[in-house]
Amino acid sequence: RQAFLNLCRGNHYQFDELRRAKHTSMMVLWHLHNRGAPKFVQSCGSCGKEILSGYRWHCNTCPDFDLCNDCYKNPDTNRGACTHKMEAIPVEGGGADDNGGGGLTEHQ
Repeated sequence: RQAFLNLCRGNHYQFDELRRAKHTSMMVLWHLHNRGAPKFVQSCGSCGKEILSGYRWHCNTCPDFDLCNDCYKNPDTNRGACTHKMEAIPVEGGGADDNGGGGLTEHQ
């Protein structure tokens, strides 16, 4: 039960409206079927891209603020109000294309 709650909180899944409940149910089933896929994918606070590999740079002071490796290395990146020291966190895997995803095998 706690793992389900963490998955829903981390991905902002909601059941308060019918369309959200349908989408959330579909995504939970997808995560159950694709156990090797990352459960939570962080997005860059500057460029908005999903951080799928390498390192993500996390600010421990600002709530929910991460940068991709490219934006962290670029001195001209707009970091908004964040001027704090950032921590490098390695990102697991490379997304859902690790052959544990939804693609069919030749046998199927």
